[in-house]
Amino acid sequence: MTEIDPLSAEPTNWFVITGPPSAGKTSVIEALRQRGHPVVAETARQYIASLGRSPSEIAADPALQRRIQHEISALQAQAEDRLAPAETVFLDRALPDSMAYFRQLSLPTDELVQRSTRFRYRQIFFLEGLPFANDGLRFERVEEAMQLADHIISAYVELGYAPIRVPVFDQLEPAASVAERVTHILQRSTA
Repeated sequence: MTEIDPLSAEPTNWFVITGPPSAGKTSVIEALRQRGHPVVAETARQYIASLGRSPSEIAADPALQRRIQHEISALQAQAEDRLAPAETVFLDRALPDSMAYFRQLSLPTDELVQRSTRFRYRQIFFLEGLPFANDGLRFERVEEAMQLADHIISAYVELGYAPIRVPVFDQLEPAASVAERVTHILQRSTA
């Protein structure tokens, strides 16, 4: 296992919105954008959409899944490298999320762990999962999404973060739930 020194990372003013597949991250990021907050869309969604492959094709091809995760981690690193550390921004996932996906596919993570410690995120917000929904891009099954939730939390904890859990607020209508989640995040942001 790679040794981690959180104090050697460059501090940023970047807030990460993460969680398992089908947690509502995209809806929360869009609501933050509509409220005037700078956001970075999820690299993985953009990349997977560009492939022109169906979720079932991806799910059936472990080699393709591995290539996809390597490419996503490289694209995420590039996206973060373009950000100014002092810029306040909300990211729909961050590089440590790739650690979870790598582990799910039994890929080595030492290099990824090292790259994930270049910057220190301001805070990590972990959205609790919603009922799993196929959105035309997700290729994970329900069980895999649940495992990814555990891997994501573990990756951030391993890097010295204490993710703030954001509940679903499922007693509310969907739009009100998203608004409540955004309020929950903004009240706990130390920007």
